[in-house]
Amino acid sequence: MDEQIARPSTRSLVLAAVLWLITFGLALNAIYALKEIYYLVSVRLGGSIEQALASAFGLVWCLGFVGLVVMIGTTEYHFKHAGQPKSWRLFAWTIAVEISIILLYYIL
Repeated sequence: MDEQIARPSTRSLVLAAVLWLITFGLALNAIYALKEIYYLVSVRLGGSIEQALASAFGLVWCLGFVGLVVMIGTTEYHFKHAGQPKSWRLFAWTIAVEISIILLYYIL
């Protein structure tokens, strides 16, 4: 019954913190990219740019709220599972989704 909890190394904790900061920056950039994609789609579907600008505030607020919830959730997850493979997989998925959104913005 004397199980010792394996403590993650300092390097893996520093790497996790750096990756978390990168995902935070990418999330902010993804929110901007989604707002710009919304402008493009809204105008292409026949709306006016004034209407798109007026309604973008709600979109940015919702995306910001979702981003905040995701960042808090992933922070708690990484605190519990720092240095474990499932934590690195979550980082990989998060970064892949955020970069995909940003690439979609540059493609369109």
